[in-house]
This record gives sequence, C-alpha cells and structure tokens, in this order.
Amino acid sequence: MKNNYSSELLTPSITKSQGIGGKIKHFPEDFIVSEIIDKEHKLDPRVESIELPGKPGLFLHFVLVKKDIDTFDALDWLARLWKVERNDISIAGSKDKRALTAQRVCIWGLKDKFENGVLNTLDLPKIKTHSLCLRLKEIRLGNLWGNAFNITIRNIKQFQEETQKLIEESFEDILTRGGLLNGFGIQRFGELRPITHQVGKILVQGDFELAIKTYLGKVFEGESEEIQNVRRVYWVTEDCNKALECFPKFLTIERKLLRELIKRRMNYEQVFFSLPPQFRKLFVHAFQAKLFNKYLTVRWNEHSQDLQKSIPGETIKDGRIYAPIIGRKTVLTGDVKKIYEEILNEEGIDINIFQNHIFQKIGGQGTSRAISVLPDNLQIENVLKDEIDGTKTKAEISFKIPKGSYATELLREIMKT
Repeated sequence: MKNNYSSELLTPSITKSQGIGGKIKHFPEDFIVSEIIDKEHKLDPRVESIELPGKPGLFLHFVLVKKDIDTFDALDWLARLWKVERNDISIAGSKDKRALTAQRVCIWGLKDKFENGVLNTLDLPKIKTHSLCLRLKEIRLGNLWGNAFNITIRNIKQFQEETQKLIEESFEDILTRGGLLNGFGIQRFGELRPITHQVGKILVQGDFELAIKTYLGKVFEGESEEIQNVRRVYWVTEDCNKALECFPKFLTIERKLLRELIKRRMNYEQVFFSLPPQFRKLFVHAFQAKLFNKYLTVRWNEHSQDLQKSIPGETIKDGRIYAPIIGRKTVLTGDVKKIYEEILNEEGIDINIFQNHIFQKIGGQGTSRAISVLPDNLQIENVLKDEIDGTKTKAEISFKIPKGSYATELLREIMKT
C-alpha cells in the first residue's frame, strides 16, 4: 500500500486507534469490488447474470468481470477481440488492477452483431463478459452510485481476538469523527510508478513533448530492473523504433504511444490526443487530485481537524462540506484561497495557468469534492487464522463507499501502514 512517494501524495492518517498492520491483495480474490449502479443494481463479480437498468436502445451494455488486469488493458483486449474502436467503449469508472472486479461497460457499433447472434461472450482467465443487452443511453464517467468492497487483510501479527478489537476501535473512531479524509488514493497516481500527476502538471504547462517523454522514460524503483533500463535508454536516445522492440508487450499504453510517435512523425500533441478520451483525462485529473490531497493535508494540519465544520471558502451541500478541486472555472475565496495559493506557490505554478487550452480540450474545468467520506455498512465478516501462514491472522471486512472515494484510504486507517 505504500511506496517512497506516498507521503507527499496522500493525506495524513487521522484516527488514533492502533493499526493491525498486515497486507492486502495477496490474491486478486482478496480484493473484491462490486460496482453499485443504483440502489437496486449491484454488480458482484461472483454473480453470473443480472438485468441491467435502462430502456432499449442502440448501445450495447454488459458486465465486465476482470481479475488481475488493469481496467484500460482489459478494455483494449475487448476492442481487439470484438473488433471495435477503442474510443467507442465507455465506462463509469476504473477499478483496481490486483483485484476481482465487476463493472458496467458500454460499446457503440455492436447492435447488429448482437442481434444477429454473432457476438460471442468472453470467458478468458482475466476477463469475462455477461448480461449483454441493448440500452438507450451511453455510459459516462460517474454514472454510478459507488462501489461495494469485500476485502481480506492477511499476514496480521496479532491473534484473532486482538485483531477483532483493534478493527472495532478503528471503525468506532471513524464513525465518531463522522468519517475520514476523502483523499485520492495512491492508485490515482500509480501504485508502482506514480507518474500520472507528474505528466498532468507538464500538460498543464503546455509541453506535450516532455509529458510523453516523461511517461515513457521516467524511471521508478517499483518496476523491474529490466523495464527501468529500457526506460533509461529511451530517455537518453528517444529512439522510438528501438524502444518498441524492447518495451514488454504488457506495457500496452507505452507501445501505443511509441507506434503513434512513429506514425505521426513525432507530433507529440497529435499523439497525445490519439489516446482514448477517458485515458487522456487521467493525467490532468491526477495533478488536480494531488493538489486536492495537499489541500486536505494543510487544512487538517494547520486550520481545522473538525470534519463537521467548514472553514471560510468551503461550501455545504446536502449536509456535507465541499472544497474546490482547482481548475479552469474555479473561484477561490477565504481560507481556501490562502491554502491553495500556498500550495501552488510550492508547486511553482500560477493559478492563471489553469486557463490554458489544455483544460478546454481535456475537461479540467474544476469541480468540488467532499472533504470527508463516511463508509456505509462497515462490517467485520470474519477474523480467522491465515491459511497461508497459520501463525498469522486474516481479517475479512466489507463496506460501501460512494463514487470517487477510495477503499485504500479506509484501509490505511485500519492498518496504519
């Protein structure tokens, strides 16, 4: 859950309870994510069929179940296997890679194949599809309520009774405070290679060439030595043909970028906009997420540790406190303005930079986000001996969180790792 870059990217732990330690995602099945479309439709990856909501139409909707594969890699496979344009595939949100997940997917252009019975469902080791149907509306980012999680924490050193007690104390602390900081988790930036926010900042500054070079060539210790060496060679030589020969096939985005660089004769802006729209947004949104996490950190450390009381410049909607995610249309006031001015000064950028044309093309106009999140239906399902190591304990917990919030932020409070 942690890497050398976590402290500067993530929000601080706020609960006083002692953590249980342990590890997550030993098996993909230890981290089960079920997309919740609405109150009546939960897409559990362990369920083989469900009636998806919506009126009949021209868009193919279905459930994608994936295991131990990145969302965008899974969608690339779908595009190739079903022979559709990648840009014609849309989802409500991405899901964890090292996990067993289910989510709704929408594709334009497969109506005839579906009605003629020539579209085969997929049943592969890492991706499966089921519940195919035609619906009226396209799926867009955010078209969901949230996600339900069933998570197994392994390798806990405490005995079962102590583990149970510590988790209960963590849950009680969270409920008493009215939630936890609603920060963006490390997945937003990259678990092994936290690069997306760095590329986003460079894009905000308008440098497509450096942004793509950074994504392809910047080295992080989380990757294998082989991949680090390949990235170093590209960084020095910028030889796309040689890099394409050396980059492993599973690095699909890198290989796509290299092919596009060759095809488009190193026109970096064209290459960037050849990426799927939902993927393009990740970079700038990740930079905005880093700024928001910094905001929550400064707010907590220097202004207020009361998650139920707003500070000047924040807004209240439906009983929840919201702060800006800074972008092209953001207007800052009060203490919020002071905090963001301090953050932007540390980043070495001026707020007016958010007015450049990149935001107009990608969609980084800015929005607001609740400063806290209260997980729903927090449950301890089981606390047992860990079958991997009988001297250790495992804990199985479940909960629901609304869209945009991160299960790993709750886990950091429980585990303190």
